[in-house]
Amino acid sequence: MKILYSWLKDFIDINAPAAEVASALTSAGIEVASITEISIPDGVKVARVVSRDPHPGADKLSLCQVDDGSGGEPLQIVCGAPNVTAGMTVALAVVGTQIAPDFKIGKAKIRGVESFGMLCSEKELGLSDSHEGIMPLPHDYKIGTPLSEYMPYDAVIEIEITPNRGDCLSVLGVAREVSARFGLPLKDITKKPRENADDSVTSAISVDVENAGRCPRYMGRLVRGVTVGASPEWMQRRLKLAGLRPINNIVDITNYVLIQYGQPMHAFDYNAIEDRKIAIKTASSMGAGQFTTLDGVERKLAGDDLLICDGKRPVALAGVMGGAGSEITEATKDVFLECAFFEQGGVRKTSKRLALSTDSSYRFERGVDPAQGLENALETAAALLQELAGGSVAAGVIDTRPNPFADKVLALHPSRASRLLGLEFTADGIIPSLNSLGINTLRESDDVLRCTVPLFRHDITEEADLIEEVGRQYGYDNIPAADSARVELVRQPSTAEINRDMARHALCYFGLNEIITNSMVSEPRRKLVTPDAEPVKIMNPLNPDMAEMRTSMAVSLLETAAYNLNRKNRDNRLFEIGKVFRPDPKSELADERDILAVLIEGACFPQSWGNQELPNDFFVLKGILEAFAANCALGTPVFSRMESSVPLYGPECASITIKNAQTDIRGTIGRVSDKICKAFGIKTAVYYAELDLTAWLSAPKPLPVYTPLPKFPALERDYCFVMPETLSSAAVTKEIESVSPLIAKVRPFDVYRGEKLEAGTKSVAFSVEFRSPDKTLSDEDVADACTKIIAAMEKEHGAVLRK
Repeated sequence: MKILYSWLKDFIDINAPAAEVASALTSAGIEVASITEISIPDGVKVARVVSRDPHPGADKLSLCQVDDGSGGEPLQIVCGAPNVTAGMTVALAVVGTQIAPDFKIGKAKIRGVESFGMLCSEKELGLSDSHEGIMPLPHDYKIGTPLSEYMPYDAVIEIEITPNRGDCLSVLGVAREVSARFGLPLKDITKKPRENADDSVTSAISVDVENAGRCPRYMGRLVRGVTVGASPEWMQRRLKLAGLRPINNIVDITNYVLIQYGQPMHAFDYNAIEDRKIAIKTASSMGAGQFTTLDGVERKLAGDDLLICDGKRPVALAGVMGGAGSEITEATKDVFLECAFFEQGGVRKTSKRLALSTDSSYRFERGVDPAQGLENALETAAALLQELAGGSVAAGVIDTRPNPFADKVLALHPSRASRLLGLEFTADGIIPSLNSLGINTLRESDDVLRCTVPLFRHDITEEADLIEEVGRQYGYDNIPAADSARVELVRQPSTAEINRDMARHALCYFGLNEIITNSMVSEPRRKLVTPDAEPVKIMNPLNPDMAEMRTSMAVSLLETAAYNLNRKNRDNRLFEIGKVFRPDPKSELADERDILAVLIEGACFPQSWGNQELPNDFFVLKGILEAFAANCALGTPVFSRMESSVPLYGPECASITIKNAQTDIRGTIGRVSDKICKAFGIKTAVYYAELDLTAWLSAPKPLPVYTPLPKFPALERDYCFVMPETLSSAAVTKEIESVSPLIAKVRPFDVYRGEKLEAGTKSVAFSVEFRSPDKTLSDEDVADACTKIIAAMEKEHGAVLRK
């Protein structure tokens, strides 16, 4: 934000140089980005163009005769500005004037015609960036007078405001800080209008606030009989230096008050307000789906967008921008001034969703003064309309305030301030420091101060904030650095941290590399991987590749694998424990899930002199997950067919379920489809798995259970069953394990498909281990169980023993 030094001096009598003021602001925590000094050079004077004729040798140049007030003959000036006219009052730099360090005005011959000076633009005098034409001066400026008498030394201080200090987005707000820093009183420069007792604003217009939570206060004044025209030069100059473009006196006054008080205002053409009624309501209650703003853009509204409406239609997007149809025009005669306080969160949501940031929304999002600041801004604007536009101010003020604001009263303990700031502070030192900032501070006891926080300080909500103000006023640079600090070196990690680290260590042990990726992805790639998922969209994305929050970790890992492969980094074995996001219909916040994602590609073991290359495949990844589950004491994973197709995978895929005493873990595993690999530019086979670890991460780790080593040897039997192709080995394993308590382990070890078998069948061999905790088993002990295994397989699954 740009603060004009002379404007600052309206509020406070300060004679310190602008650089000293800027240094004081910086030490108070308000960063000064730059200081631009404005000084009209000696030799620049007020002059008047007597005549303007075409240049005989150039179509775009003019030959001007200029009266410099010396009483002699007019000076001949060659000028290239298109706006110069006879009778115009201008700034003239005479011969010898040093306009810039490397630019001195001298007598010149331009296209064969002599020129004795230069007519100046605003840019050449350092008043603005405008260089489209000569700067016109008011006609009442005396010819021959040095321009510096009308435009004395000034400076533009550009400050960077943190989001919590919305009170400093005004000249008044910065003046408060300067006042406290230099110990100077703050002046009240509020203007008061003269009211027309025969005209009452309450009889001319009514205001109804339907949503007091979104609009806690709405004020308005009516000014009749205005004349729309140009603003005075002093106002235009201040607005330009503050970075705003002058439009007309009505709009300029609202912008002037915006910069001076930090209070956004809007001027309506009173005669364009239907039914002479103003209503503040949401778009859903108004039944409005579209709204055209002042910039001529039709915008799609959400149901909770707050609107300012007249008797028939919306006329403004509350806190953001006015609407087309009720704006100020040259034909405007009567003006209704709106000055309101809108809830910060609502304005922010509307502004971000529509990607429409304005000077008003910027301030409302950070909080404005809902009390005295609102009133002073409205009174000053009405008085300026009366003064500069010739209006008559109707008696009374519209002030709709359903729930008056309560003062914020906080307790401050000097002992706590001393402990936090590392320096001894007393009540006697704190009270004047806080009072200088407008925080009314009284002593309740030796170590308790009662602080009433002004409503414009939205950032002060607790004692720590008050202590921060004490430190700011004292000066952080003045607080000596401590020689030592008490630091806790031991901290008990949380359950989630313990489980997360355990998972990381296990996966790294298996040869995987952990990566960390961005949670934001592009919409096309998110749709490619999870086309049916509803995403959480970013309102104002930095770029199209970060438009949505991911609904699957697959996009992030596939992008990483593609990046590596493009740089010839092959045999990728990657994992990440990150978050995916889905909208939560019961909350404004997204539903976040902690996901383990694993991706393998290329070779599991590279080729060497002693063995061939072993490529990664579905079963390598399956083994990694089984080993991971065993290492983390999760239980045995159960793999089953997908109930429905998943766009991410091809036909080679499965669902995963891991059940334990604490929670169930579910996920998917499979080979990524060729279509998706092609979209990412990957030409090799990629295998990918996801597990939802959300519940497990916060679950306590189970206590280890001691199982003694077996005392007796096991007895092994092999079975080879011919079974339907659709029957999974997991189902067979589960069936065999249920036959007898003597069965300790079942392991499939071979599969055969070929001409010797009927179509649609396969042969799978299983090794079954029998063991008893009490004795060494004989063939007779397991004979019954062996018979039951064969019978159960034929009865339950149609699988017969291969002969």
